[in-house]
Amino acid sequence: MRSTRLSLSIFPPLVLGLLVLAACASARPVKDPKPQPKVAVGNPVVGTSANGLDSILVPVHYPIQLKGRLAELRVALIGARGKTIRSWVLHERLNGGQKRLPDRRRRFTFVHRVGLDTELSRQLRQGASVRVLASGRLDIEGDGKAELSSRDLATGRPLRGPRPKPVCSSIPHLRVKPGARISVPLPVCDTQRPWAARKGSRGHARVRAGRLIYEAPQGFRGSDEVELVSRSVRQYAQVTIGTASSPRVRALGDSVTAGFGYYWNGEPMSGAAFAFYCRPAPKNMNDACSSNSMATTAQEETSVDYSPDYGLATGASWAAQWATDNGVLDYKNFAISGAEPRNWAPSGSFYKTTKTIEEENPDYVLLTLGANPMLSNMMLEPANWWCAVEKGLSGFEKCIEEEFTKVELRRWLKSLYVDLLKKTSATIYVMQYHLSIPVLAVFDRTVEIARANQMLNEEIAAAVAEFKGNRLKLVTPPHFNVGIDISPVAPTGSKCPPADGPSVQAWLTQDELKLLHPETFCKGPEAEGESEWVIAADSGIHPSITGYVHMASAVPPIVGD
Repeated sequence: MRSTRLSLSIFPPLVLGLLVLAACASARPVKDPKPQPKVAVGNPVVGTSANGLDSILVPVHYPIQLKGRLAELRVALIGARGKTIRSWVLHERLNGGQKRLPDRRRRFTFVHRVGLDTELSRQLRQGASVRVLASGRLDIEGDGKAELSSRDLATGRPLRGPRPKPVCSSIPHLRVKPGARISVPLPVCDTQRPWAARKGSRGHARVRAGRLIYEAPQGFRGSDEVELVSRSVRQYAQVTIGTASSPRVRALGDSVTAGFGYYWNGEPMSGAAFAFYCRPAPKNMNDACSSNSMATTAQEETSVDYSPDYGLATGASWAAQWATDNGVLDYKNFAISGAEPRNWAPSGSFYKTTKTIEEENPDYVLLTLGANPMLSNMMLEPANWWCAVEKGLSGFEKCIEEEFTKVELRRWLKSLYVDLLKKTSATIYVMQYHLSIPVLAVFDRTVEIARANQMLNEEIAAAVAEFKGNRLKLVTPPHFNVGIDISPVAPTGSKCPPADGPSVQAWLTQDELKLLHPETFCKGPEAEGESEWVIAADSGIHPSITGYVHMASAVPPIVGD
């Protein structure tokens, strides 16, 4: 649900602009002074299993970038004289708990469990201590060069008895083939608890004989979540349905691939930040204010400071969401907000990164590219865009076509496609652009902006169609409803005609559309129980998290073993 706000529809545009400028006047660049969190071992707790034997429950706090990845934990039971009674080495895929989009946490807690037999339970009750060595390592390519690495060692006697906040072991992140079944032990807590599986998952989950049994749906590949409930305690089992392998995925392109509008930690960009600090530099962009970048202020740089996991754990961009849904861990998103096709093509300023992607031999390449500089300039500076004053849609279309020719859009797209196809064996998904109507372009320009977006997508489709074979694939996102009649760009829908459907545009744009079309505007998407598909911080241009969800769902799943 949208937060409470003062409706902007009562203000004329000039007053609205002054209010926005006033709000931005004291803006400061977003900073993240906190260092990257490290692995930290919490206090071990004694758990009570259903068979009456003890378990050692070890809470470990991990950096958010390790969510879904394998981690090693070494646990030893130490006697009174410091002698090791028994030791264990656990390798578990870390479950980050309930799915969050975006995930704004800096770290999460995974509770490891070591089950004890009768003799070890007796020695634990007699005062044995527990030594824990927890390691967390992010090595995206598995080449021995870690992007993040830390460890923590702790020794102490585990706490016994119920805690003020219940402690329960975590269910590891599960992987299963479509139609297959998997069975894992139920969580063990500091007191015995009955568990029940809540309905609502894609597959079928049930609890039986102390175990969670999950049956994956036939013909489905992607992610699922199962909720386990025990009185006031909830656990969430994350399941990846599909191939057990982790293909290599690389992404490039512009702000739509980079997840512009969301910082690396999942925090959304503000309107003030966009106005003063986030709009990409004219050249050598540093990918500021994007989910795959650490930069929070736009400036010209020779290289981009990418986040350690390239925005995968945060899950803001459509590329990261698709990768997560398919259980991909070998993922890098090199997209740069503000980039143009010629930047990535041979001889371009970012071609060095293109070559890096090709040398890493990806299985999949994801990209959205082509809107810059023409369409972005038109949406951000409509008053200065001479096409906007052309009379008639046909004259406007001719102007757009001339601009495509001027910037050599198809030439640069084809040049990049040729290079990627020649130098990799990857399947390449080319995502077309979503439809967004910025508030600055609403006044008598809505249909023109929608048509320009459509023409851009047609140009991208034409460039892709020139290549034979099945490795270069076009992906069309769902239509982002405007909420008014934008024919002939889109047909009117069955809901609240004569509109294309309930609007999913930014709330700022929706308020202005309602002001201009009080009788016919089709409000949304709150009536549908969903948030807007476009953010308002940039005046209504880039997709929101919800918008990226719908874009990611348009990409075919990975088909493996």
